[in-house]
Amino acid sequence: MAILYSIILNENSQTETYRFHFENGFIKDELIFLDGKFNLTVVSKPSFSNNNTITLSGLYFQPYNPNLFDIYLNIKAISSEVTKIFSTSNETIKFINSTHFTFQFDNIAGLIDLELKESVLYKSTLNTSFENPKISKIEYSQASTSQSFITIFGENFRDVKYKVNSLITVGGSTILQSSYIFYNESMIIFKFINTLTKSFDIDVSVKGVKSIQPFKLQFKPKVTQINSLPELGGILTVKGFFLNSKSDNGTNTNLLVKIGTKTCSSPTSTSADNYITLICNLESGIGSNHQVVVSIDGISSVDSPNFSYYRSPTLGSIYIGGSLNLTEHPFMNISGYDLISGNDNITVYLDSKSLKVISKFNEYLIVELPINSQSGNITVFKGLASSSITFTIKPIIRKLSGFIETPGGELSIHGAFFHNNDKPLIIINDNIDCKLKSISLAGDIISCDLSNGTGKDLIIDMRLNNSIISNPNDIKFSYQPPTINSIVHNGDNSLTIVGSSHGLPSTINIISYPLPCYDPKVINFTTTICKLVPLPNDTLEFEIQLNVNGLIVNGTFLRYLIPPENIDKNGISRSSLIIAIVVPTVSLIIGLLIFALLFSFQRHERMKNIKSSIKDSFSNIKKKMSFAFK
Repeated sequence: MAILYSIILNENSQTETYRFHFENGFIKDELIFLDGKFNLTVVSKPSFSNNNTITLSGLYFQPYNPNLFDIYLNIKAISSEVTKIFSTSNETIKFINSTHFTFQFDNIAGLIDLELKESVLYKSTLNTSFENPKISKIEYSQASTSQSFITIFGENFRDVKYKVNSLITVGGSTILQSSYIFYNESMIIFKFINTLTKSFDIDVSVKGVKSIQPFKLQFKPKVTQINSLPELGGILTVKGFFLNSKSDNGTNTNLLVKIGTKTCSSPTSTSADNYITLICNLESGIGSNHQVVVSIDGISSVDSPNFSYYRSPTLGSIYIGGSLNLTEHPFMNISGYDLISGNDNITVYLDSKSLKVISKFNEYLIVELPINSQSGNITVFKGLASSSITFTIKPIIRKLSGFIETPGGELSIHGAFFHNNDKPLIIINDNIDCKLKSISLAGDIISCDLSNGTGKDLIIDMRLNNSIISNPNDIKFSYQPPTINSIVHNGDNSLTIVGSSHGLPSTINIISYPLPCYDPKVINFTTTICKLVPLPNDTLEFEIQLNVNGLIVNGTFLRYLIPPENIDKNGISRSSLIIAIVVPTVSLIIGLLIFALLFSFQRHERMKNIKSSIKDSFSNIKKKMSFAFK
């Protein structure tokens, strides 16, 4: 009779040999094949990181001996894309040890059904999948309220070809495929618009395989810009995102704005601008770099820009200047202090008209003025703080034009700030009136009729309501200088000078000697007549200088050849001396006459006087020679 034994099997074994000892001494060896597999378990799922390899474990999976019973381990893997058999017969199944083995999938995704085959029957099944998507980090990029993005970082999102098989939910809402911007194994980017401070649960599913745990994304208030305020306080404007005063169900949020230790009261924002602007009332204070924190329902902003109080600008003196270049606008220099502060916008207004700021410094501003500007209030804004000052804009002179000789004419005064409703009084050198004629529509030219006068560098006195008009470049007026067309030496020893732009006071001098021509008289601003002192008899041509009140011109003339006095008075009465005196005198006179004739061609205006002089001279010579030879 045999003895029965209770046998505990080695769970790592697939086949075992047992020896039985009987009472009669018989010994029998028995080979036992354990064909029932147990506890088939997935150790690791296939993923991108493990090259799509699955690892399984279980009992009695000791590697098969191919020489024993010719029995192999076969596993059928069934997915929505493909069905494939893995086997120890072709070594697609590889044992790690007696309980663990692996096989490698193709690059697919989704759910997998595994069927284990022993002998000819598939005896057990196991449901598994590719590795679940895993989210490691999420970033929100706020480009604008209409263009913002969520970026999901992680792994096991599978290849881009599975983008169409992916499903992303944010707060339970499915993201449309059209919102996807980028997709690969480890990163997904998609468009997402949010205007509220709140949290969302984000899930990713790829072909039915869902992330094990959703990722919570918290939208926090974000401050991007905050204006400065004067020390008196005022309305504070905060720019950013997710600054909502109401929740998505329409109820008020618990909105709190802290500036340093102060609370900004009555904060509010509207959905009309997608909650990107928040305003509140901030009390007075001083100092700079105060921390700014916006809190909504207990969620606070981080990394906000700091806030600073500043002083309102203080305005001092204002003056207007400008270059002689008429194409350039005049400028206004506004002096003061605390005129700028950080990055706050500086604007300047003349009444309601905005002016262009050319340069800005803490102690002065340079502002461009249109040439048709009028007096009014100058207001300087530094952010929201402002100061005003009343300023009278006086017309300014920048240039004169007009060809004006001593009889007078039309003078054009170029400048700025001339207006038809202002009628300036224009006087040159305190005594020369310029009667207003017209003012251009642009307000940059005044035309006036200037009365007769003389002089250069004359002071322009323009007055408006008894106030002197500005002449920043000290521009002065000069009449046109005189001209000389002809000079005639008359028989009465006077000079007649004919030209243009003549006038009084005048001085005329013979340059070489010098000799004055006194008692000048002016006729019709074109002719000046003066009396000469006796001229030297040894000079025929003389140069003169005509000075009309500082304006000078030079000219030349030929002396009158025969003095007006009677020759008999020169003491030529003795007959014994007549021949001795007359003969050389005749030679001298003939020489002078020939010389005078040469000059007469160059002095056409004097031909009449010269011919008369020659005729008289020959007549006298004839008489003297007749008397001498008697």
